[in-house]
Amino acid sequence: MNDAQATRLGRMLAQARRNKALSLRAVAEIADVSHLWLSRVERGFFNQPAPERITRVIEALGIDPEHIDRITKGHVANSLPGVRTYFRSKFDLSPEEIDQIERAVTEIQRNHERSNIFRDTNRHTD
Repeated sequence: MNDAQATRLGRMLAQARRNKALSLRAVAEIADVSHLWLSRVERGFFNQPAPERITRVIEALGIDPEHIDRITKGHVANSLPGVRTYFRSKFDLSPEEIDQIERAVTEIQRNHERSNIFRDTNRHTD
């Protein structure tokens, strides 16, 4: 992420926080991040903010992750771990349980892609 993207991200987070009438400390507590870190992100000081922290902040603020990806050109999404890595580190799951989760996520992604193709096809025939 470059300086301009970091600045845009920070402004967007600060605006979303103000729109919800939340203090830095309140959002930091909800997202389990340091209020000092959040303040620095809002001021555009981090070109490579920790994706897992940004993800918790945007969830706390109810921001669409796609909006963040447009601003950061995919920095957050591309920096997050894959499904297998995430569930292995986050939960005490067996390899079989992780395989089951991966299959479910893959199926959801396929269904999503099919619905997008169907929607695009119908849009061109109307």
